[in-house]
Amino acid sequence: MDHRQLAFLAALADERHFGRAARACHVTQPTLSARLKQLEDELGTALIVRGHRFEGFTAEGERVLVHARRVLAELDELRGELTAGSPLNGRFSIGVVPSALPELVPLLRRLRENFPQLSLRIRELATSALAQGLEDGQLDLVVGFPDAPAMAGFACRPLYRELPVVVANPEYFPLPEQLGWQQLGNYPLVLLTPEMQQRRRLNQRLELHGIQPRLVLEANSVAALRTMLDAGCGVSVLSEGWLQASLGQGLVARPLDDEGQRVGLLWRAEQRHSRRLEAVLAVLREEGGGGL
Repeated sequence: MDHRQLAFLAALADERHFGRAARACHVTQPTLSARLKQLEDELGTALIVRGHRFEGFTAEGERVLVHARRVLAELDELRGELTAGSPLNGRFSIGVVPSALPELVPLLRRLRENFPQLSLRIRELATSALAQGLEDGQLDLVVGFPDAPAMAGFACRPLYRELPVVVANPEYFPLPEQLGWQQLGNYPLVLLTPEMQQRRRLNQRLELHGIQPRLVLEANSVAALRTMLDAGCGVSVLSEGWLQASLGQGLVARPLDDEGQRVGLLWRAEQRHSRRLEAVLAVLREEGGGGL
């Protein structure tokens, strides 16, 4: 077994296609397939569900994949340590909850200015997936909700509070200037899907106010909700930060009386971090500021 085999396995997990995985690894598809079959033979178990195309991983394959990603992350960190005197390079992966994407731009700008040779990868994920990404080493840093149960145990630097607003297309749903929680029960709602942290918190607030929501549509992305709102499918509750960057024409927003939820930078709470993470955190500490 060698690290190239593990890299091929991780690439297949990312691409979900043998041909694309081979191209990402700069090898031919027969080479990638042969090396993965060799890995299976060495471990004595099937890792990949094969058909006419890639169909997923076996249970054993999923376990091996977790270890493979950890090994590759540690190898990448080692390379960074051995080139400590050189400019910061390699890949730095940042996970972000969808609503914080507009707030991420200043952070990316700082990192590009300070580390021009660093390759940045951004992944927009739900909170549970962000926590798993930090845990298994797929993500170096997360912009997310530190108070979510899945984020317990990670180091955190608070950034700002995400405040909720009611959003609608006034052509279909004129909103009063002052809008309270109780009034949400009068509107058909289009909301994020239940696994999203924003939706979980919204459900808690609705329950607290004794509101039975009239749910008509759900989506797992803010972009999809925007399309539904434009079409007059209903009214939604979204974050103030997202709206400031992408409300555009046609939609109106009304604030709700709510303290909101914290958004922060999160990373693994270890005594010693990779050179890349230490450098990124140092830049953020030096520049300070309450937000990104």
